[in-house]
Amino acid sequence: MNMKKAIVLCIDRDNDIGIKTGKKGPIIGIDENLRIAKELALEDPEDTDVNALFGAIKAAKEFRTEIATITGDKRVGITSDTKLSEQLDEVLRKLEPKSVVIVTDGEQDEEIIPIVQSRVKINSVQRIIVRQSKELEKAYFTLLHFIREVSDDPNLSRLVFGIPGLALLLLSIGGLFGAVSLMLNVILALIGVYLIIKGLGWEEDFFNWGSEFISSLSIERISIVTYVVAIFVFIIGLSYGVGEYSSENPHGAISIIATILTVNAGNLILLSILIVIIGRIIDDYASERYLKIRKYIILLVLIPLIKLIGESWANYYALGSVSQLIKFILSILISTIITALVIKITESIFREEIKARENLIKEFAKKKVYDPDGKFIGNVSKVILDGSRFRGIKVNKIKIPKEDIISSNGAVMVEV
Repeated sequence: MNMKKAIVLCIDRDNDIGIKTGKKGPIIGIDENLRIAKELALEDPEDTDVNALFGAIKAAKEFRTEIATITGDKRVGITSDTKLSEQLDEVLRKLEPKSVVIVTDGEQDEEIIPIVQSRVKINSVQRIIVRQSKELEKAYFTLLHFIREVSDDPNLSRLVFGIPGLALLLLSIGGLFGAVSLMLNVILALIGVYLIIKGLGWEEDFFNWGSEFISSLSIERISIVTYVVAIFVFIIGLSYGVGEYSSENPHGAISIIATILTVNAGNLILLSILIVIIGRIIDDYASERYLKIRKYIILLVLIPLIKLIGESWANYYALGSVSQLIKFILSILISTIITALVIKITESIFREEIKARENLIKEFAKKKVYDPDGKFIGNVSKVILDGSRFRGIKVNKIKIPKEDIISSNGAVMVEV
């Protein structure tokens, strides 16, 4: 194999080599790669990149050709692939190969193959894996790719994650394993809720909400006071519920829920939720996050209506009369009408903020994204907003904050 025709290309996408040896890519030449391989082996003998480097050196010696190692970044994704692309261009300028033989330590590094393929012909791909871990790594990446593919397809995600999640939640509520295994039912319920959230594509929003909730726990915010008050009210409501449960001694999850809904416990638990919402409304008004206020106003009306429907259902479940069934149906109709009216009224009140949000989405949605060198990164998959305030964009699953957006005229140019 002639040096001018083909070279061995070793890829370290997460830059373990650079982090542990301090050497930046590209690393060109057998002697230089051998020196770095020895340094990495002394620094971390268990690093799989050691095997990849020695495997690439062995291949270069067998083919009597040149070798180059390119390194990415610990932030695997746009940042690492941009660095790998730049180093690959440098290697191609210096060595002028007609083709390459790629050597990696696993499937993660092989994700850059399309980038290499767009610049030079690939003769072969060799994966260097320690024999004992080969099947384990293959199984791991097969499972990882399956989860990624399912997560990227909303319909498939609802089927694969949502339905099992709903099944686990219903099993836990129904008390399939009895009162003795209460902890097991709680664990099943938590797993079920998480799978439902993931299946509906709400995972990121859920964790963002959790992060936002933690940040709201500040003595400078009124909500910290309402949280404390709400906790006390909730505990009192729960104690009432336990008392009613002991006196009524209902059997089955449905009977327990019906009992709680028709006593003071339900009203106090509802009150604790409303106190939390009022605290959030005050905080969001102070920080001028008006669209969040609209959401909480709708919740402020919707939650008591859900309680009304729940009470009507509980009375019908307990008595089973036709009049109670009519009240249950009427409560659903009235609640639906009131909720629709509140949504329309708040839409009119917050018209300007809603319009500003829509304009931001239109400005960035599905636009092509490039780095300062003009290299295509991808299309905008989501516009990140805080109410009507612009926070950044997402390209596939990579977040780009607004501070890194250079311009958005025509296409979007970002600093990576």
